[in-house]
Amino acid sequence: MSSMQDRIEINGVWYIREDLANKEEDFELNFYQGATHEDDKYCWEATRLYKTDLESSFYDDIDIKFTDKRVKPWKEEHWDSNQWFKEVMNNDSEALEELSKDLCSSGVKTFRLFLNKLEEEGWLK
Repeated sequence: MSSMQDRIEINGVWYIREDLANKEEDFELNFYQGATHEDDKYCWEATRLYKTDLESSFYDDIDIKFTDKRVKPWKEEHWDSNQWFKEVMNNDSEALEELSKDLCSSGVKTFRLFLNKLEEEGWLK
């Protein structure tokens, strides 16, 4: 924490000097674990963040970077709703309809297999 001499007051608001705000000891890294499946049409890259207190403990939410390789340049999106992932796995009609906007029918099947593997590995709770 910076001392009062490292701060400046402007119009009644206190600020930390910019050259001190970005010190190395304030720099934080987030570590993650990843799983990927790729075929000739699509790529799915799932990541989950380690909790900062335990190296073997993860946050519940996962993020999936989806790449559609059928178009040039490739289209990339990030999907981050565990609830929606579960709905896709459980054949929810609205979730599957939404997914079908981005994937062909074989892509939907492959993505569901990917989610099932993630669930088997404890990634989806």
